[in-house]
Parts: sequence; C-alpha cells; structure tokens
Amino acid sequence: MMPRVLFYIFLLTTFAYSKAPCGSSWLHIAHLDSCFLSAPQPAEFSEAEEYCNNLGSSLVVINSEEEGSIVREFFARENPSFFNWIGMRWNERKSEFRWIDDKKRNYTYFLPDEPNASGECIAWVLDQNVDGWQSISCHYSQFFMCQKAAEGIITTWHRNDEGIITSPNFPNQYDNLEYDTHIIKSEQGTRILMYFEHVETELNCDIITVSDDYGISGRTLFRLSGSYHNYSVISNRNYVMINFKSDEDGTGKGFFMRYKIIRPLPTKVFSSNSYGTVTSNNYPNSPDSFLIQYYLVQCPLETHVTLTVKAINLDRNDRVKVYDGGDETSKKLRIFRQFSSKSTVPIRTSQNNMFISYDTGEQFNGSNHWAFEYNCEPDGNLGDEIII
Repeated sequence: MMPRVLFYIFLLTTFAYSKAPCGSSWLHIAHLDSCFLSAPQPAEFSEAEEYCNNLGSSLVVINSEEEGSIVREFFARENPSFFNWIGMRWNERKSEFRWIDDKKRNYTYFLPDEPNASGECIAWVLDQNVDGWQSISCHYSQFFMCQKAAEGIITTWHRNDEGIITSPNFPNQYDNLEYDTHIIKSEQGTRILMYFEHVETELNCDIITVSDDYGISGRTLFRLSGSYHNYSVISNRNYVMINFKSDEDGTGKGFFMRYKIIRPLPTKVFSSNSYGTVTSNNYPNSPDSFLIQYYLVQCPLETHVTLTVKAINLDRNDRVKVYDGGDETSKKLRIFRQFSSKSTVPIRTSQNNMFISYDTGEQFNGSNHWAFEYNCEPDGNLGDEIII
C-alpha cells in the first residue's frame, strides 16, 4: 500500500496543474490556442522532429502572418543570430516543399531565390541583416521550436461592441486550479473600456491579469487580486487579453466585468496661414470620461508647426500625445501625463503638419483641461525638435 504522504505528493504532481494548458517550461499563446517550447540544444532535422514527437508535439507549423510574427519573436528572443528549423521539408511524393502535417503552404516567408536545390529542409534565418526562410541540408544541427495544442483550454473571443465577462461559476465560488482566458478585439484605432464591478479572489493567490499584447512580450496593463468594486481602466490598444488563474487552495466569487469599445470622435482640423489655439474638449471644463479625440494642425507648405503649452492639468489616466506629422504613425514628439510640467519651450515639427491625440480616463475632478497655441513658421526657422 502506498504511504499516505507519498500518495498525497503523487496527487499534487498529477493534478496540481490539471487545468494548465501547456505544462512546465511551455509558453502558452492564448489567441492561437497553442503551446511552444524552445529546444535546449540544436539537432538535425529528423532528430528535432523526433524530439518534438516524443513530447506529444511537432516542429512548428506556420499558417498565417500572425503566427509567423509570434514564431519570429520567439526565435529572436531564444536563438538570435542562428538558423532555426521550422516544420517544412521537401515532399518527394508531391514534388514540393510542404509542412510536416502534409498541408499545402498557405503562408510563406522565403528569402529571395528560395527555396532552391541547396537543401531539403527549411530553416528560419534570423540576424541583423537576414530575416526569412531558407532551404538547407537536413543534416545540419540547428535550434528549433516545438508546438502543440493547448490542452483543455479554449480561449474565448469577444468581438461585440460591448459585453460581460465573468469568472467561471460567478456569482458562485470558482474552482481551484482555474485557467480562464478571454480576448477582446476591435478594429484599429479603438480602445476598450473595462469596468470591473465586482472582484473577490484569494488575495495574492488567485489573480486576474489584463494585458494589451497577446504575443510573447505580454505587456501587462494591471493585475487584480483580493477585493475590488467598480474598478475601471481603458486599454492602450484595440485588443486586450484577460487571464484568470487560481491556485490549488482557497477560492472566492471571482469577478464580474463589463466592457465597451470606445471609438475616436471625428478629428478636429485646424488649418491656418499663421497661428491658432487647440484646446481640450469642453475647455476650460473637464471633458467626458473615456473619450478619444484627435486634432490635426495643418500649416502651409514650406512651413513647420511650433506648439506652446498655455495651460495643462490632466487626470491620472489622461494622455496627450504630439506627433511630427499627420497621424499616429508619425514620430512622437511629446507625451503629456498627469503632473507634466508647463514647459515654455516650443515643440517643433519637421514638416507642415502636427497630429495630437487625447485619451481620457475616468474624470475625478472638474478642472482637467489643456490649451496649446500653435504657429506656422517658415522652414528657415526650424530648430531642434523636442523628443520624449
């Protein structure tokens, strides 16, 4: 008969991570419902394939640009400046390069003049000067990555303009060892307002993690654990991932949250031959909570824009961003946040357009506002621009 202590340890070993999607050392990419593992050492293609198969996985198969960007980020982090096997090789029966799952190539990222007769297996070449797939001999030893489906975990996608997300069983107690993932995604240029009406979890043990990057880097917006009521936050991007994990001991009611997609208001355009003033919405009073407003200053050709701060008072979640150009893809010149100083040094563009974005969080007082004065100056007066 198995001793009671050993039996208890066996139970922990077998079931403690029964709801984890990947297992130890694997990286879970929720929006792909997949798990990835970097190999500990290089191997020939057939050896790499066998290594992954023994783990219940396969060499990585890439079916879209989005998957490719994840794999590339993984290789760049784990094995920079090396060749890395991917799961594609020459298929003699089909007389073409195919994925090892025998599917046709729906997505490729070959270097110029590739693939060719130099080899029958495909590696991703990644360094400062080269980035792409190349055919090489299968007998070279290269690093590689294994991929498998996440076990028992299905990521829930939310694409409606608004909705409700809760922990499992809410308002009843959630189970131990929960692993629950949700992704909210909208079109480019939008933000996502999240309003946690109720949070009740085991403090520092059962955690809600919200991030606005569902790739490998996983930039975390915030974490909640313990007791919260009416907690609101707005995302920095048009998508967020919400992950809830509980440990093996202690539970709670979990969480109840609402979300809403926030779309930008129509862009305010300021066209002038000389000067003008740009102000926040409802100036000098506070704007509405959770708005996105864009401003475009257009000066004549062969001029540039200079911007001077006349007044600024922002709340803790407000952001004003100034760009050297006509949209958000231009280079940022300055970001204003709460407690940003009222500098008298002008902000200068290198061209005749300036773009300003204004995001507000929840407004806690009635005096949040800003006012900028702009001037159109001849290019001969161009000075050094202010960089963040």
